[in-house]
Amino acid sequence: MEIKCHYCGKIFDYKEGIAHFKRTKHHYCSTRCQASGKEKHGLAKWRNKDKRYNIWCDVKRRAKRKGKEFTLSIYDIPKIPSICSVLGIQIKANIVAGPLDSSPSLDRIDNKIGYIPGNVRIISNRANRLRQDATISELKLIIKDNENLQSKNK
Repeated sequence: MEIKCHYCGKIFDYKEGIAHFKRTKHHYCSTRCQASGKEKHGLAKWRNKDKRYNIWCDVKRRAKRKGKEFTLSIYDIPKIPSICSVLGIQIKANIVAGPLDSSPSLDRIDNKIGYIPGNVRIISNRANRLRQDATISELKLIIKDNENLQSKNK
């Protein structure tokens, strides 16, 4: 099918298929036009320089999929701390595929509210998974169970 490049306006033959075509709003005739299109919107400068850009993209996609409110700009994502404020472990970017326990993760402080400025912070992926949807009473039960197990092992 022939379509128009979103950046340069050139008509080109799109060969990726209809499913891929419907998945995105913008289509480019080349990777150069695609990179230029991102620069036009001010996003390309973030891509390789700051891990917060990747976090922002992932969270934006997740919020859309889950129907959560999302009003964050890249500047609203806090700087990644070196130590997790919850668990006290070192936060470091992973170099393998998939998140590690020490990977930075964006946490919503109040899970009833969406991704809005003032309701997010960066903590370790492990802390975010623990905090995900547990209530205080559930966490107290886990602590009590762990204490019982440790006292039996002594």
